Amino acid sequence: MKRIIPLVLLTILLFSGCGQSGQPSAADVSSQSASPVQEVYIMAGKIDARDQAAVTTKISAKVAQILVDVGSQVKQGEPVIILETNESHAQVNQAEAAVLTAQANLNNTLAGSRPEQIAQAQAALDSAQKSYENSKNNFNRIQDIYNLKGVSRQQFETAQTQLAAAEAQYKSAQEQLEIFKQGATKETVIFYKKQVQQAQAALEVAKTQLNNGTIVAPLSGTVTAKNVNVGELASPGDTLVSIVNNEALYVNAYLPASMSGQVKQGQQVIIKVSEIPEKKFDGEITVMNGVINSLSKNILVKVAFKIPDPALKPGMFAEIALKK
Repeated sequence: MKRIIPLVLLTILLFSGCGQSGQPSAADVSSQSASPVQEVYIMAGKIDARDQAAVTTKISAKVAQILVDVGSQVKQGEPVIILETNESHAQVNQAEAAVLTAQANLNNTLAGSRPEQIAQAQAALDSAQKSYENSKNNFNRIQDIYNLKGVSRQQFETAQTQLAAAEAQYKSAQEQLEIFKQGATKETVIFYKKQVQQAQAALEVAKTQLNNGTIVAPLSGTVTAKNVNVGELASPGDTLVSIVNNEALYVNAYLPASMSGQVKQGQQVIIKVSEIPEKKFDGEITVMNGVINSLSKNILVKVAFKIPDPALKPGMFAEIALKK
């Protein structure tokens, strides 16, 4: 009798197990029906920046300071590079002196000529002539050396500028002495007024050149490249640093022409970025090119990110799926 009871219990357990494995439970059915719908990615492309700038210089000068590095965050108008401006400072000082001289000449002309003024004008002419001759000799010497590649273009241009300034001052001194000797006329007053205007204009140019020695960021963003070092010569046209605004990124995606009917401008999408696999981003189709590429049979579609993310970078690869 004791052996019969265990056999009966074993039989009951076997039959109950077979019944459970044959019929799925309500929990199993619920789990299967709740499985997520797979997203279908229909186009892909590279991330690009709407706002980016190559920062250059307007003057040729050596780099004195670099205030940023790759990865630095900058604001629009913030200094990024300082150039050496010793010569520009000297030109501003010279231009300021020329304005004072021109204004004094005008005032003296309006007041009338005196013997001592004529003597001063003669002395100024003699000094200007000597300065002109020295500048001319120096320029000829620098030019000969420059032709033999013995000095830099910057040194050659500096000598050329000094010669032009000395020559202008010499001619002005000649005219001034002649005017003093002849006495002031209406034409003389007009001439001196124009000299004042020209000197003031030259001063503004010199100040602009000096201000160009401080290079500022043309837009807010992140520095993505630095192509110059302290002490190197910065020349117009050279890209010194590159700045990208990562808050205005989009995807240049390419959609098969056969699927163009499924996509429209303003449509909401999901963006998956290869370099950030653990995250997905919301986006919106902002532009659809109406022209089909004859070779690839694709259509260019621009997709903007809805919310900026510092992890996103231009050049990353992105895939686009339509929101259901």
